[in-house]
Amino acid sequence: MYDLISVVIPTYNRQKYLSKAIQTVLNQTYSNFEIIIVDDASTQDNSKLIESFKNERIKYLKNSKKMGAPYSRNIGIKNAKGRFIAFLDDDDEWKKNKLEKQIKAFDEEDIGLVICYSLDKRFGRERISKPPQEITHKQLLKSFNLSSTSTYVVRKTVFENIDGFDVNLASAQEYDLAIRISKKYKVKTIPDVLVIQNSSDGQISENWGKKIRGILALYTKHSREYKILGVKGCAMNHAKNIGILFIFLLGFLIGNKIYKIIIPIKELYEQ
Repeated sequence: MYDLISVVIPTYNRQKYLSKAIQTVLNQTYSNFEIIIVDDASTQDNSKLIESFKNERIKYLKNSKKMGAPYSRNIGIKNAKGRFIAFLDDDDEWKKNKLEKQIKAFDEEDIGLVICYSLDKRFGRERISKPPQEITHKQLLKSFNLSSTSTYVVRKTVFENIDGFDVNLASAQEYDLAIRISKKYKVKTIPDVLVIQNSSDGQISENWGKKIRGILALYTKHSREYKILGVKGCAMNHAKNIGILFIFLLGFLIGNKIYKIIIPIKELYEQ
């Protein structure tokens, strides 16, 4: 019997995208899954949409007030019955073989997180996000190179040791999660594009104030580890962090035009 995978989809007022996201899970070649929709107090009535699928594998939960995507993902984790947990943003899509390919990568007990490449269709230019295939804790501390939360598949037992998403971070919660996972477990990347990131209203990638607060909080939270681990090139790393913050500040001033600068830099970094 194949292991059960719990697919957690947080959503807020994106009904037209949510339907497509759910369908890409139902189309998976890996069939043993449950879908947990966590509605973050949407003003839209998503319950009728869920009922229209007529599928017992879909569970619908709704927060009494808006708490944010990280909180909603944690609610999904608490209600998950699967041995593995996958995350999908309500405006993203999966390729049909995503779960099948990623679950096969958990071939060692100490692998805690498996991600994959993603096709980013946001910001007016398509690009493929290509994280390293083998990701160490030090690499995560030194770089800012991961795919989105929609690429994540995590062993459920991992959350018993590291808790869930940090709801106190304004952004970069998925990066913080990967850093904490990598302290105790291996992180692997499937070098295939299995996720499509679409553009939609209200994305965190367009909220530069949140991105700035999130990155500052992330560096503060993990700053001690740079000294404890003695990360090589620490001075260069801090310089790079300052550079990222500077780019985010520019984004705050000029908006999404900054991605015309960011995307070519990321593509050079990933080569």
